[in-house]
Amino acid sequence: MKKNILILTIFMAFAFTSFGQTNPVTNLTWNQTYIFPNNYFTLSWDAPALPHDALIGYNIYRGNELYRFQTETSLYHEQHGSNAGGIDFLLYDPVPVLVHVTAVYNPGNIESAFTETIQLNGPLLSNPEFKKIDAILYPNPTNGILNIGNTNLTKILMYDISGKIIREFKPQPAIDLSTIPKGFYLIKLVSSKGESIDKVIVY
Repeated sequence: MKKNILILTIFMAFAFTSFGQTNPVTNLTWNQTYIFPNNYFTLSWDAPALPHDALIGYNIYRGNELYRFQTETSLYHEQHGSNAGGIDFLLYDPVPVLVHVTAVYNPGNIESAFTETIQLNGPLLSNPEFKKIDAILYPNPTNGILNIGNTNLTKILMYDISGKIIREFKPQPAIDLSTIPKGFYLIKLVSSKGESIDKVIVY
């Protein structure tokens, strides 16, 4: 009897470790670059270790909220193409947010745990090709007048976060953003001494 119980215990342990596992993804990595005026990124991971149950795809989370389900092992927005539909993945919050990925298994759409997280800090703005000029934008965030602490400008350009110019302003110490939809934008200030690009939040 004891021998039968021992054999059953060994079999159950073997079956548990060999079948029906919900192993987590591994090697979660984040790469982000800025080529004016666009941000590019790749979030990638390795498939779970074998053996595991029937793997059907991956859930990508921003904080505790499910961002999307997909079957590929990367989410990317690059110059050569995108499976993310743009860079809104970067822009849900003006504060850093943690991202993790879980593996999803059948039967029952069971999710794995996660062991790695990535912190997103929003769009990059720096570019070593630009000579930075001194400028202060305030208040930022704003829902109206944006003051510009530099009066020696030749051009003021406003871009949406995809890099499209949405407005050009005459050089002046303040611009009115009250008619601009809420969101993240880039302001490019140009003078004879150089250029400056800063992020502005309109609420």
